[in-house]
Amino acid sequence: MVFRLTRALYRGRQFCGAVAAIFRPLTADEQTLVRRHLPETAWPLFAAMARADQRHSLRVLMALQARGETDRALLQAALLHDCAKRLGVRLWHRVARVLAKAFWPGYLARLAARPAPDRTSWRYGLWLLAHHGAVGAELAAAAGCDPLAVTLIRHHEERWQATDPVVGRLLSVLQAADDDA
Repeated sequence: MVFRLTRALYRGRQFCGAVAAIFRPLTADEQTLVRRHLPETAWPLFAAMARADQRHSLRVLMALQARGETDRALLQAALLHDCAKRLGVRLWHRVARVLAKAFWPGYLARLAARPAPDRTSWRYGLWLLAHHGAVGAELAAAAGCDPLAVTLIRHHEERWQATDPVVGRLLSVLQAADDDA
């Protein structure tokens, strides 16, 4: 019961932060910080993200830096791990996903296992939430990001066992920062 209450409070805080972010674009200093860690060709990916996702990614970056993380690929992944969400994920999709996970998890699993619905379908945003790691990884690769960043983005929401212990550690710290931010 305590876990559910904690999770509900966390989701409530996320929702309020997303709404507040609509009215608070990144400052010039924050944009400079982001640009410092991304290839110039990847800046448009970050700039196209919803403000709430930009703020979240910036919090992930700063959490990693506060822990002393300096790996270039990790910091790129922190900034772009949710970049695919701009392709069709709306706030209501995020709320629906949380509710479906709690009350109808089989539906999300079935939807995720299917091919992508048409982008005009209401289901597309839910499908994209399930696949945004893979889609984001392709976008990051095309934008010239570090190949390790691409790998971290691809697997950031999975329980994936990396064969390389360094990659496994970086993925673990990215996931922890993502969960906390």
